[in-house]
Amino acid sequence: MPLKLTENAIRTHLNTPLNNVIAYTVIDSTNSQAREFLAAGKKPPFLLVSEEQTAGRGRRGNSFFSPESGLYYTLVIKPDNTELAIQKTTLAAAVSTCEAIAETAGIECDIKWVNDLYLNGLKVAGILCEAPRNLQNEVMGIIIGIGINVSVREFPEELRGKAGSLNRPDLDRNQLAASLTDRLMHWTEDLSNPELIAQYRRRSFLIGKNVSFVQNGKEIHGKAAGINDDGNLIIEAEETYVLSSGEVSLSSWK
Repeated sequence: MPLKLTENAIRTHLNTPLNNVIAYTVIDSTNSQAREFLAAGKKPPFLLVSEEQTAGRGRRGNSFFSPESGLYYTLVIKPDNTELAIQKTTLAAAVSTCEAIAETAGIECDIKWVNDLYLNGLKVAGILCEAPRNLQNEVMGIIIGIGINVSVREFPEELRGKAGSLNRPDLDRNQLAASLTDRLMHWTEDLSNPELIAQYRRRSFLIGKNVSFVQNGKEIHGKAAGINDDGNLIIEAEETYVLSSGEVSLSSWK
């Protein structure tokens, strides 16, 4: 039986000071709750974790399947340079999640640009970073949401063959949450460090592969040539495309 997520257990493993650590058994969305806390004046850095979500959110308004036995995680920070944080926090989250999984589970994951982690060709984790603003248009904080399929066995039909799991029901999710927090705090305090993008590139499995994406309603096929220092994906097609966001798929095009 997996250990319950608790504040005390997470703090036992944690090397980074946080104002609050709040653990839930079930919540609608840790990111949504973090937004409410920020709007109510809660001061970062603080951490929310849950064993299950009933309304998990992914990028572009998509839902995120969040059953029991996962780690649904939101860290809220307030960096000095919010513009740099908006640009590079997703990169830091991807690298940090890979490092934390490797440290606690001994499993090496790959990064699919820009915000998904894959294992054996299946998605095992997703990232959603947000920067909510107040009425004065000031960034209140950076919300780093990460969902990890730790030991999920059954997926809805539409996710079968696409989503996977670490398959580690014995993994201490408290230790994973603490390791993830320590790595995130390390990287988000040093976002301009060239080692961050080097680590991101090293784990990216799209580079060198044929890919496709949609731009202005047109599907474009090309080769993922690299990732620049800003974390943008460079695709060589009939012209060179530099993508800062969006969905990219592996393609059989030649």
